[in-house]
Amino acid sequence: MSPSANRTTGFPGDRTEIVSVHGELDLATAGSLYRRGRVAVGRHPRLLLLDLTGLSFCDACGLTAFVRIANEADAAGCRYGLIAPQPPVTKMLRITGLHQRLHVYATIDQARQHLIAPAGTTDRGTQPGSES
Repeated sequence: MSPSANRTTGFPGDRTEIVSVHGELDLATAGSLYRRGRVAVGRHPRLLLLDLTGLSFCDACGLTAFVRIANEADAAGCRYGLIAPQPPVTKMLRITGLHQRLHVYATIDQARQHLIAPAGTTDRGTQPGSES
């Protein structure tokens, strides 16, 4: 995983933290991602998104990092989502059943639309490419 900084977006009326993930996510890099996610949650965003568009590979350690970050977000009352996982990562999410636990969206805008919507109107996300 290449080092890349978290960035906070300036969408009007919300606090969205986006953590970009690049390269390969495995035993050697998963701990770093978890720490970055934890720091992002510590900034008390309303929404935390993991941008996976640049992630080419993810093993079980990477999936564990996703779950740990989601748990941190849940504990902090922060909504979260995964953005645009590539086919190998999507396959891992489906094989493990984590696509049912982790919110997956095709785009940042789609995630914001569903996760920042008024209470009671959010959904669980969709797999990229399955939108109507």
